[in-house]
Amino acid sequence: MEQLFELRPRKDLLDPTFEGYKLSLDSLPVYKHEVPVAVEHLKPNEEQFSFQHVKTFGLHNHLIDDPWSDEVAFFISKDLQIFKINLHSLVSQSPEFKSLWQIPRYLESRDGWFNASLSFAGPELAVVTDGGGVLHIVDTGVRTPTNSHLWQAKLSSEVLGKNDPFKITHSMLNATESNQSETLSVLALKVESIDKVESQIALSVFGCSEKETPFISCLEWVQYEHVDGHWSFKQLKRLAIPHGLDYASVLSPGKALCIIAREPLGIIFDSNKDVAAPLANSEIMQDETETKIAYTWTESPEEVTVWMTFDKQTSKHDLVVKIESQALKVVYKNQTYLVGELAHPISVASSTWTLLDGKVEVILSKVDKSLSWNHLILSDLRGRKVLDAETAADYESVINMGMKEGQAESGGRPPVFSSEQLEECDDMPMDESCIFRFDGESNEFTHKAILSGQLLFFTQSAPGLAPAFCLRHDVDGLIWQPMGDELEQSWGCLHTAALQALGYIQASKEQRKFTVAPPNMTYAALCDAFSHIYIYRQSNCTSTGVEMVHRPTGRRVGNIARQQVLNIDSTEECLGALATNSFLLLLTSSSLFAIRVNSD
Repeated sequence: MEQLFELRPRKDLLDPTFEGYKLSLDSLPVYKHEVPVAVEHLKPNEEQFSFQHVKTFGLHNHLIDDPWSDEVAFFISKDLQIFKINLHSLVSQSPEFKSLWQIPRYLESRDGWFNASLSFAGPELAVVTDGGGVLHIVDTGVRTPTNSHLWQAKLSSEVLGKNDPFKITHSMLNATESNQSETLSVLALKVESIDKVESQIALSVFGCSEKETPFISCLEWVQYEHVDGHWSFKQLKRLAIPHGLDYASVLSPGKALCIIAREPLGIIFDSNKDVAAPLANSEIMQDETETKIAYTWTESPEEVTVWMTFDKQTSKHDLVVKIESQALKVVYKNQTYLVGELAHPISVASSTWTLLDGKVEVILSKVDKSLSWNHLILSDLRGRKVLDAETAADYESVINMGMKEGQAESGGRPPVFSSEQLEECDDMPMDESCIFRFDGESNEFTHKAILSGQLLFFTQSAPGLAPAFCLRHDVDGLIWQPMGDELEQSWGCLHTAALQALGYIQASKEQRKFTVAPPNMTYAALCDAFSHIYIYRQSNCTSTGVEMVHRPTGRRVGNIARQQVLNIDSTEECLGALATNSFLLLLTSSSLFAIRVNSD
């Protein structure tokens, strides 16, 4: 059971006397530069029609900042080159765009791919994906404006599936406790058809069905280990998030995650251990005289047939049937029902299973047709060998009776009321997002808080920390920093800054595509998909040289909250936005705009 915690704002960061922003007509320097190679924004194909696809493609930011250097920024061109931008050079007529690495391209067509993404895991390490299924671990060297070191790939992997598109959401490099090796954690987002998701438990546990959730978001947590100069795969965990992912990050030192999403969600796959509830030995090793039968089976010279009976309402999404060359596993929802080594090898390619009215039939094709099977699963005495399907049907009543008795023993009772008795005022909203801490060692959610406000945006934090996120609180936007696990206190999120009235302002901007803020939080910028930029300077932002005077009293006012509106000279869609303490950067397909917001 998760421990509930609260997001408690710091009163000293709130301003109850805030009266609003004053419109400023001061002009800001805008520098426009053509990029060396155009930027291409990929869009969903005809098969990627879910809202989760639209969100993943539409909100992709093509400008990437570096937590370890505030003097550079990066973007990926249409031919998959990674370019470094020297921010200080943008005020000159000769901006510095340097190509650092060419992402390998294995296929000519990128139809169905996600946009390529880049994440910096350490001061000299990055992870890159082409968007089409390949993950690259890259040595970048020290990323400063003057360093001309070309990047080198240390490992390229299709661990998340060949030609399966994904997007990198966060990465973090941590040293092990012995300091003899390093562990790289990478979070990747995939949006997959419910029938293609590899899971160790049934997806119906999370309310998934072809009608309600034909596509689900999967958060892939993949870990690599660096020992003696070599990278190798360590572990993969997969979390199912049926209603879409809003935020995900790795918490230092890389043993837990912070996730913002709607319930239900949970882990469905772990490469190192099974996440389904195990089958107790006491259930397998029964006395031959007991009548508790879990399955029946029969054989012919060519194949072995296994029958299992569940509720008539059982769908294929309630079951996980895994057939291997000499093993069989059946999981009903999140409980292992049958697992073990088969008596003899089978042909996986010609074996199959079907479900009809709650009855599962598994057909296993024999490799050696001359062998007769004395048992199905070694040491599992819950099965009965029968002559044919008609004899197997005689055991169904016995199995059904055992299932009903098991439900009664576990406290199964009829509901005390029907949902039809509820009135409209009794309805509880189910679309609230929550913030979770997921522990990687126990595979459980340990902390949970219900978000009372809308998630506005998230922004990069200091090196080694998870990205911060902004939530609406009343009319304001509050910045929250997820805590690392090194602190000797209960986990939570720290309130670090406030952007006045940002929640109210963002709600009124229907054409907004990106919201960004610099590390010092002196301003926030809302960028429309086309042309318009709205900059909201906080009262602690340095003045631009115009001295304000309070007319009734004549009192000089140094800094006030100001609003500035810009119209960018471009008809192209905004593909990326990035805020630094000095510059606001905007990227279109062919141009980069640098707006000098603050002087150094």
